[in-house]
Amino acid sequence: MKKIINLTVGILAFLIILTACEKVINKVPSKSISDETALSTYDGLQAALLGTYNALQNGDLYGGNAWACGDMLCNNVKPSGQGNIVYEETQMLEKNMSPDNRLSASYWERCYYTINMANSIIEAIPVIAPPEDDAKRLRGECLFIRAMIYFDMIRYLGNPNNGLGVPLILAPTGIDAKPARNTVAEVYAQIVADLTEAGDLLPATNSSRATKWSAKALLSRVYFYLEQYQNCIDISTEVINDGGFKLVDSVRDNFTNVVTKEIIFAVLSTQTSTSAGTLNGYYRLASNAKFSPSSGVLKVFTFTGGAEDQRYTEFFYSDGGKYFTSMFDDRYMNIPLIRLAEVYLNRAESRFNQGDVQGALEDLNVVRKRAGVKDSVNINPTLLYAERFKELCFQGDNFFNQKRLKEDKISDKKLPWNDRRLLYLIPQREIDVNPNLQQN
Repeated sequence: MKKIINLTVGILAFLIILTACEKVINKVPSKSISDETALSTYDGLQAALLGTYNALQNGDLYGGNAWACGDMLCNNVKPSGQGNIVYEETQMLEKNMSPDNRLSASYWERCYYTINMANSIIEAIPVIAPPEDDAKRLRGECLFIRAMIYFDMIRYLGNPNNGLGVPLILAPTGIDAKPARNTVAEVYAQIVADLTEAGDLLPATNSSRATKWSAKALLSRVYFYLEQYQNCIDISTEVINDGGFKLVDSVRDNFTNVVTKEIIFAVLSTQTSTSAGTLNGYYRLASNAKFSPSSGVLKVFTFTGGAEDQRYTEFFYSDGGKYFTSMFDDRYMNIPLIRLAEVYLNRAESRFNQGDVQGALEDLNVVRKRAGVKDSVNINPTLLYAERFKELCFQGDNFFNQKRLKEDKISDKKLPWNDRRLLYLIPQREIDVNPNLQQN
């Protein structure tokens, strides 16, 4: 299937020694052996690639904060009173993030660490010269990972007011590098180029790792956010018609340790290593959940047929008068980063914006039917927004979707979409050592 493989502790320790361990700007503990030694054999490349996948499950990336921080910023969550809220989380909830915010700073660090690992493998492939099919696959997987990370980075850090994005690093980089910020447009162009190439290089099946369909489905999301609607329709149709995926009867099945036919790409847990530990801590009541769904989240469901919507009945419950989500209750759940339901929603709104109202309605009703909600006979932007909200709730989408739609009352602070307070700041330690970086 098209998922991310997880590693045992032993393999991960091996990778920490073998892979490129200098982050883009800040130095980490010294390496035991050189990158040149680590990436000098085909087995070394394979091991390094597994380490790169493994890095994605980190709590500062897709194991938690890459999803949860957006919900803090748009106040889809509120303190539950069960777990302690730390200073950095309070800053996000209050929209007064400082350059030393640990959540945003660690996110920057972990993103570039993982990008550097992918870049190191890409650079080593032609030197080691594995068989052609293996070389294509290795490069395609690294391009996919790099593009996925840059896409989320640009949405958190890209400044719509001056057009500045993040430093675009396409080769292994060490502590002496002092990159400037590329423009938002340049970063997006590279994301599209990486995913397009990855879609051509990757096989249709690839054990538990990225495939051509992973790349194409992520490109559907990128085109959707870029408002390149015809491109989104075309690539989404290819995934829907030819990828071999289908919606499962229960949306909840996608948030367990079961591999479903709906998941196009996910981080996998094992019985010895969980990928969702940070998400468990944020939302799982048995783990003293820090957050409850906000009243605004509950209203979206209750005002649009929540009593019959399985996305409400299966994921929300009351305990002692407080509401919680059970979406992340499984301690060893997979983290479904890309699902077929999202691809349908991408195409639905894209079709609507291109004037294909009937096609948009058909796509919307595919998702509604699975949720147990009766077919809609009408379609409009409000309904499209509501369905996307419900299907992708707490999955790293709503904050960015509000910004995409240029909403003018985001969060309880009612901030316009381009307000600086909704942007991650570049970590102060990066600014201090790199005069070429301009702060948001």
